[in-house]
Amino acid sequence: MKNYFINLKERIHVLQNIYVKNNFFKKKNTYSMHGEDLVIAEYFKDLSKGIYIDLGCYHPIQYNNTMLLYQKGWTGINVDVSDFSIKLFNFCRPKDLNLNTAVSSKNEEVNLYYQKDLSQLSTLVKSQSRIAFQGEIKERKVSSKTLTSLLDNSVYKNKQIHFLDLDVEGADLDVLKSLDFSKYHPKLICVEILSKDMNINKKNFIEINSKEIEKSEIYMFLTKQNYKKIWSGIFNHIFALNT
Repeated sequence: MKNYFINLKERIHVLQNIYVKNNFFKKKNTYSMHGEDLVIAEYFKDLSKGIYIDLGCYHPIQYNNTMLLYQKGWTGINVDVSDFSIKLFNFCRPKDLNLNTAVSSKNEEVNLYYQKDLSQLSTLVKSQSRIAFQGEIKERKVSSKTLTSLLDNSVYKNKQIHFLDLDVEGADLDVLKSLDFSKYHPKLICVEILSKDMNINKKNFIEINSKEIEKSEIYMFLTKQNYKKIWSGIFNHIFALNT
């Protein structure tokens, strides 16, 4: 194991997350929560190598929408505000660029709300931390970048991005608006659109209907950028660029 982990506690935690909980060596047919990666893989079935951006990547195996693509030979950028999440990606996805930062509408410092250092449960939305967390909520400043700035300062500058995956807990629209679509235009975008009546922590979910989706700001924004919705799950919705 490469020295991505600074102490014994972190080593034990990664063994639990990767090997015990998720059986790293056993290849799966799908890694997504609701089969999103199967839809994505089918869409790109004729593309052996491509580039993905996974924002709010959380875990390299569990509920992951890009692991199938990585196994196929794709590479890309995985971004999360959780330092431990990125250490897991460095271990499991050494060919990817894995960044511990926030992505938002501006290049600035923002507040991060979390409970434990060795935890993937964190958010930039204070109201969500009050719903999803139990016990003491910690707070610290983290660096935030726009998506365009992040790409411009990476090895993927000016390259075609094939797939953009977003799960940034309510900040998805701000992140989308931070991308210069005249410069970067992903072929496929997977993004959360939640019912307005849904609890932020998703424990008491209400499946959003098609009319509510079409009235959402994310849907209207993406249609203006020449995207069409091609698939809907409970939380995630996939949009393809009209060509």
